[in-house]
Amino acid sequence: MKKPATYFLVLIFAVQAVALCAQTGQKPAPRFTLTISEYRKERAPGTYRIRLIETNISNEDLRVGPCAVERGMYNLSVAYDGVLMEERDVLAQHLKEERERRTPCTSGAAWDLLKPGQSYVSLAIGLSRYDMTNPGAYEITVSRETDPDHPEKSVTVKSNTLTIVVSEPGEAAPK
Repeated sequence: MKKPATYFLVLIFAVQAVALCAQTGQKPAPRFTLTISEYRKERAPGTYRIRLIETNISNEDLRVGPCAVERGMYNLSVAYDGVLMEERDVLAQHLKEERERRTPCTSGAAWDLLKPGQSYVSLAIGLSRYDMTNPGAYEITVSRETDPDHPEKSVTVKSNTLTIVVSEPGEAAPK
């Protein structure tokens, strides 16, 4: 009678140990969402900007920095008629981003604490790195790593996809 009870206890502990080990390999759920929209305020023809909103979806406060966009924490993806585009001057852009990462933030703003459910609106992000002068549909997506300093724990969060349609010269601009 003791043998089956002992095996049963060993089995229970083994199942719990396996469940615990399986949980430690999981990446944590993202604590924020990203949403983008076109920023239409005072723009010159042929220049496009987007507004980025980061929303805290966790049950804890979330710190967001004022210079995250300038420091390259967000990855921008632009596709023209379904094909991913390259940045205009990739080398110059990367050198600029590296210089900005090493430069102290000059916005004067401190880190913001977002309460659960609150959002942080980044200033408009320019799309001048991409040639968006040809008529057609441009699809823009923004992504960010949840923990860039610890890639093994990080998850990529992607925004919605925004479509900007560029009209033929002389056509009325789409609304």
